Amino acid sequence: MRRWWLVVGIFALGIGLGWVLARRRPFSARLAWFLTLPGPRAIARPEELVALLDLQPGMYLLDAGAGPGRLTIPLAEVVGPTGSVTAVDVQPRMLEYIRQRAAERGLTNVRLLLAELGRGTLAALGPETYDRALLVHVLGETDDPAATLRELAAVLRPGGRLAVIEHIGDPHDVRYARVRELGEAAGLRLLQERRFLFGHTTVWEKPHDGATKGAA
Repeated sequence: MRRWWLVVGIFALGIGLGWVLARRRPFSARLAWFLTLPGPRAIARPEELVALLDLQPGMYLLDAGAGPGRLTIPLAEVVGPTGSVTAVDVQPRMLEYIRQRAAERGLTNVRLLLAELGRGTLAALGPETYDRALLVHVLGETDDPAATLRELAAVLRPGGRLAVIEHIGDPHDVRYARVRELGEAAGLRLLQERRFLFGHTTVWEKPHDGATKGAA
């Protein structure tokens, strides 16, 4: 019983500290160490995302707002050398963390892109390029969430999936109703959802029958 309360306490501490540290947009690269704490690591675990997105070897994944690569690196190992993960972040230092970690793991399938989401810069990646995409605690940090989802929809292949994850521990949390509104406006179809006390996860699919609305 004491161990259970210890886990709960660490998780709560992580959430509380995160609220204080993450008020700035974007989350500072100087505080990347925070994302390695037990509380943040318990949210959006790689193995859960693999199952939610049905991520397979050989797939092309876009990690939008990748930060220091907490998810980029393990998911690059899942897709393997025949697939790839593109990590997008607006801070060069975050991308440097990813580059270093990928080199340490011997990964050659990690691409880096310095870009601000929702500004049309993802168009450089090419339309309908990715099988899967992630947006974990990032949507509320963008200046234009609607344009961000349209941009992500544009780079997904028909049948491709996007996971959007939000938690109330994040000071930029986007409520469930708003995410649904924006996802549907971007031309995506809600495939799966998980709603719970402290947040929600939605998995979206780009339809085969009809073009999504273009990026702003």
